[in-house]
Amino acid sequence: MPATAPARPGERPAAAAVAAGTRVPASGPPSRASRRPELDVMRALVVAGLVVFHSAVVFAAGASWFVKDPRPSLGFTVFLLWGSLWGMPLLFLVSGMGVRYAMRSRPAGAFAAERLARLGIPFITGLVLLVPTMFYLEQLAQPGVHQPYWRFWLTFINIPSIAGGLLPRGTWSSGGVNFDPAHLWFLYVLLVFSLVLLPLFGYLRGPRGARLVGRTAGLAARHPVATLAAAAVPVMVTEAVFGPDVNTGGWERTAYVFPFLYGFLIGADARFESALARARWPALAAAIAATAGLLGWAAALNAAGTSVMTGAAPGWGALQGLAGWAWLVAIMGFAGSLAARHYPGRGSAKAGTGVTGGRLPRAARYANEAVLPFYLLHEPVIVAAAGLIVRWHAPIAGKYAALVIVSFAATFGLYEALIRRFRLTRFLFGIKPRSKPSAVGARTAASSPAPTIGSHLARHTAAARYR
Repeated sequence: MPATAPARPGERPAAAAVAAGTRVPASGPPSRASRRPELDVMRALVVAGLVVFHSAVVFAAGASWFVKDPRPSLGFTVFLLWGSLWGMPLLFLVSGMGVRYAMRSRPAGAFAAERLARLGIPFITGLVLLVPTMFYLEQLAQPGVHQPYWRFWLTFINIPSIAGGLLPRGTWSSGGVNFDPAHLWFLYVLLVFSLVLLPLFGYLRGPRGARLVGRTAGLAARHPVATLAAAAVPVMVTEAVFGPDVNTGGWERTAYVFPFLYGFLIGADARFESALARARWPALAAAIAATAGLLGWAAALNAAGTSVMTGAAPGWGALQGLAGWAWLVAIMGFAGSLAARHYPGRGSAKAGTGVTGGRLPRAARYANEAVLPFYLLHEPVIVAAAGLIVRWHAPIAGKYAALVIVSFAATFGLYEALIRRFRLTRFLFGIKPRSKPSAVGARTAASSPAPTIGSHLARHTAAARYR
């Protein structure tokens, strides 16, 4: 759209106005200067935090996983409970924002095809090559198990069982053993959400939908705390009715649709980000209070010999929904305020040039490629490393630190050595092919700001998989 064209409702303004909490006029479709590098970095930090998080599962009391330390610690359990409240919902929310940005530059059909390639192919790659190794290592740790890997792999890749059990239940049975997609569940759930909600997203981009979004954004601008509190209700009700899910990060997978949809709305109108910034302190207070309630409840259940996953619903689910959404509002509000202070006046040409040439955008471009392969690789690496480290006669803090360092270094090394540099592995792990610009294109790229965020935004999971 030309720079002089009238603005469409619901598009992004300058970030400084967002942080100030004021209502700002909508702008047209994002120029190349409107890239949001802080969202790329936020997603990358959460996915990198998976190494910290999933390494903690090895040493946490009351959490079942592929490899467990013989002397688990309750402190790691508390850490897992807190992290699972916001990590996974945050990635769904950022994913929803990525969908909104991606649909600005491509029609619905092209978006659906891109999603199938960027999420479906890595999911199949991980299910065939990576997830079986974790289950195999788990079985090898059991006494008397000496099954060769190829035979176990044929049992694992049981297509009828996968087709019949994965989508409805997230698990399947083959050869008398129950399996699940491990950390890859996020990819297929995100893919299903993206395709099922595509008609709704198309409507919200149209004239009537844009007016509806605009009215809702206006309400959020006038009453930010009340509007965001109302947004917590669907999450709380869903968790209360269906209860937590042990295979999807402790949350019922249906509940993730709400942060995903909310992210799309936040990406459509900057007044939602203004509301998040204005509500960040009340949200932080609510998040701390609700989390303290959950920790006390979990301690009482543990003293009674009851599991949180079986003994606390529906009240537990409702309180979890409240705590999770409050953490999201607080995190997004503080992150938006911080980004606006560092990049004031982002909408101007001068600001755009500065942003695209700084360290943050360079890190964001690298992270945008690395995040999905890193996510696919990190959990098998942790399982393999933990199988050796838990045997050490060392303090649990030392073993945990060693596991985090070794796993992060090995995952990063595998990505750099085997994934990033080859066309086939880039395709299999969801990375766009390397572009070969012409001389004219190279000169244009040298003088142009970075492209906007695509739908490759947001792939991982920060919540541990409990079984």
